[in-house]
Amino acid sequence: RWLGSSGGLSSAADASLARAAARMEAAMLVLRPDSDEVRPAVGACHLAPAFDGGGLWQVEARIPTAHVVLLGDSTLDNGRYLRASRGELSIGKQLRRRCSRHGWDLTMLAQDGAMLKDVSSSQVPLIPPGATHLVLSVGGNDLLDLLNHMVQAGFSTSSMREAIGEGLRAVAREYAQVVASLKELKCHIACCTVYRPNFTNLFFMSLASLCLRLHNSRLAQICAEANCSVLDLATILERPRDFANTLELNTSGGAKVVENIAAFVLDRPVLELERFREDPRILQAEEEANLAAAPLSLFAWRCCAMTSASRRTYALREVGDTGGGHVQSWSEPAAAEVPLGRPLKFSEAQESWRHG
Repeated sequence: RWLGSSGGLSSAADASLARAAARMEAAMLVLRPDSDEVRPAVGACHLAPAFDGGGLWQVEARIPTAHVVLLGDSTLDNGRYLRASRGELSIGKQLRRRCSRHGWDLTMLAQDGAMLKDVSSSQVPLIPPGATHLVLSVGGNDLLDLLNHMVQAGFSTSSMREAIGEGLRAVAREYAQVVASLKELKCHIACCTVYRPNFTNLFFMSLASLCLRLHNSRLAQICAEANCSVLDLATILERPRDFANTLELNTSGGAKVVENIAAFVLDRPVLELERFREDPRILQAEEEANLAAAPLSLFAWRCCAMTSASRRTYALREVGDTGGGHVQSWSEPAAAEVPLGRPLKFSEAQESWRHG
């Protein structure tokens, strides 16, 4: 697809650029895994002049679409704690709307009540082959399980030492194993820090703050070593108005999560992935485009989709791209309640925390 006008380009350069654009367009068609339809995916690799003079050409080549996969627990699978009859939206519904706007695909594998072992055994094996961006939010239930053990032991010195010491280290080791398994899939990965529950009891607030600081610092180190981005939910979810109950996020809190997921996907182009960068068709198309641009020595060309920031930590508190720019715009007209399947057993056993 061409944007701009020839503005004095030679006919030879004109024809060469046209051939390059056609090859890039043909090379970047994708076959959707769920149908026989071949269609151009959403997204673009731009070859644009570096200044705004007259007679500019721009080549836009279609690239494979982003496919976002959500893994983890009720941080991402929070629909069970919202009221559709009042227009409240789960993270899944909010993100699906955002994905539709950008032309991305979305797969929800996160499940209320999941622990690290559940992600490894039941979610990772179901990640579709076409996945490009993985968002992992897990570990909160494992930490809550440690808290349950301390409660059952009456917060004895030995139980607290065991939970805060070896207990947290064991959770970190298992978390690192999950991240390592995800790295093998060669996708962009973002890991969510664990936010502090909306406790009102001062002792629980202090204990949770201590444990989460230790855990999230280890999580950040794991992500740094694995070159994964971080969605710092612990920083952005700190106000009571973000919660539907003591443990779960409401529409407002979910909107913040969606905002940071969208920023991560937009920052990490699909073409950065090794599977596409090693595709000879794409490399040949890129080479032809560069050769075609060579006679135009006045221009400095660059490929925007191939260069982006390295791993980042995302902590966006403001919710944008929602129409009116306010969190409230995420709500929708009242709808009938849609029955949801039962959560995992661990989640059902935590009702006392949610309403305590």
